[in-house]
Amino acid sequence: MRRAAAWLLPAAVVAVPLWVRDSFFLNAMIHVFLFGAAAQAWNLLGGYAGQISFGHAAFFGIGAYATAWLLSHHGLSPWAGLWVGAALAACASLLVGYPTFRLRRHFFALATLALAEIVRISFLNWEVVGAATGLYLPLGYRNRFEFLMWDAKAPYYWTALTAFALATGVVWVVDRHRAGRYLRAVEQDEDAAEMLGIPTRRYKLYAMGLSAALTALCGGLYALYVLYIDPYNVMASRISLLVVVIALIGGRGTVWGPVLGAPFVVLLNEYTRAWLGGAGSGADFILFGLVVVLLSLYQPRGLVGLLAKPARPVPVAVAGAGAEAPEPPPTAPREEVVLEIRDVRKSFGGVQAVRGVNLSVRRGEILGLVGPNGAGKSTLFDCLTGFVRPDAGSARLRGRPLLGLAPHRVAWAGLGRTFQAIRVFPELSVWDNVLCGAEHRGESLWEATAGEAPRAVQDRATALLRFFGLWEARDRPAGELSYGQQKLLSLAMVVLREPEVVLLDEPAAGVNPVLVEEMGRHLRALNAAGLTFVVIEHNMEFVMRTCHRVAFMAEGQVVTAGRPEEVQRDPRVLELYYGR
Repeated sequence: MRRAAAWLLPAAVVAVPLWVRDSFFLNAMIHVFLFGAAAQAWNLLGGYAGQISFGHAAFFGIGAYATAWLLSHHGLSPWAGLWVGAALAACASLLVGYPTFRLRRHFFALATLALAEIVRISFLNWEVVGAATGLYLPLGYRNRFEFLMWDAKAPYYWTALTAFALATGVVWVVDRHRAGRYLRAVEQDEDAAEMLGIPTRRYKLYAMGLSAALTALCGGLYALYVLYIDPYNVMASRISLLVVVIALIGGRGTVWGPVLGAPFVVLLNEYTRAWLGGAGSGADFILFGLVVVLLSLYQPRGLVGLLAKPARPVPVAVAGAGAEAPEPPPTAPREEVVLEIRDVRKSFGGVQAVRGVNLSVRRGEILGLVGPNGAGKSTLFDCLTGFVRPDAGSARLRGRPLLGLAPHRVAWAGLGRTFQAIRVFPELSVWDNVLCGAEHRGESLWEATAGEAPRAVQDRATALLRFFGLWEARDRPAGELSYGQQKLLSLAMVVLREPEVVLLDEPAAGVNPVLVEEMGRHLRALNAAGLTFVVIEHNMEFVMRTCHRVAFMAEGQVVTAGRPEEVQRDPRVLELYYGR
């Protein structure tokens, strides 16, 4: 039955012009498809990548003007003009996106709003494209397939439906493969995604360019439909607002959100204006605002959330509660130094957080980094991983310099990291979280868009989830796991690609004692398999059982380093850490 309905509904939508002759309804449906396609395009950037844009009217207008100007001045078929407009919009978006993606959240939104106004005012004063007068499309090309212009509405209906299907298909492909996973990771926690090696700016630019190109295609088709354009009707801020509202009401960050939101919003818009006439100007947006407020209160996921069936909770065994894995034999670190830190310094104003740290990490060891709060341990990690630029010093991983690299390039060099606060992607499944930790160096955008992770990566992800006791929870959102399970998941994510050195920031903090013991066994087992760890931890019992060596930091510098029992007995450590 469901399969039959899945075929009958699209067939019925395609056949609407064959049995409906109401011009007003067909006009409304053409707008549903065109603005629904534009909302799908916005969804790639604002929904999946989380970069809220209020400037998509600029790309819509660029596509409309490119198609109309090339046709009216040079007789170029829209089959070429549409793609020229898409390419111009994509280039414009990349030129704007590269500097503005340094901004986050509302600052980026304000930048895109300013962009739309700049483009609109520029076109209002640009005589080449008609300035404020606008452009008329030549009527002599009507009813010719190569020019996509007709007297009847049915061909426009099918053309707009094709554009809607194309945009939805593109979003579906992105959603089903690696690119969609990475974009959602960027949306939920950009810094965590960057530390897993995901080049976040590249993927944001990818989403913006693809989004702008699809929006421009919609603008070009709109120009062919209305036959006259000016900056007021193809670059108005209401167009940007409309596509945002469609995606939000339908459910942003989902394939079907704009599909549901477009008919709801656009038909409400068209029929509200028709019923109320001039007296109802603005009434549609009052209704939209009311709907957005109600959905925000009762179903933030939009119409998709209202229609989705609530998932049944699946009981998941707490890691560590089952049979204990056999303790791996103790390992002896090699003499080879894999990470060399020399004279690293970092000040914040007059506070010297890190003061000339020198530290060597040997291959195959678990090095504990201990000390009182404020000693500079996490700041040192931030300096090594590119989140903070140190004032001086050097750090080399296998002889290659690390300091000054972006976090994703630090990850590519072979340094992994977990954070003091849990940094998993709560709305992604456990399985998708782990796969975000795959090796991204050399991964092309095409591979990420059209294909899944290689089978070897999926096999290792499966083995890690089984190892950490999370396999039964693989399809659940990571945010539903317990605090301790999320700690284990974050560790699985960072060790998937087997980095040279893994920096762990308080892995046992806030975890129940059973899971702390389990965490220690996991670290020793991973270390026995060849991984090197540097662990910041305040749980001294955990440190004494787990670490080969311990370095004690206080007041921004390493005071002493050696075997755990030696450091624990050091008078300077007793004075600085315990106050005695």
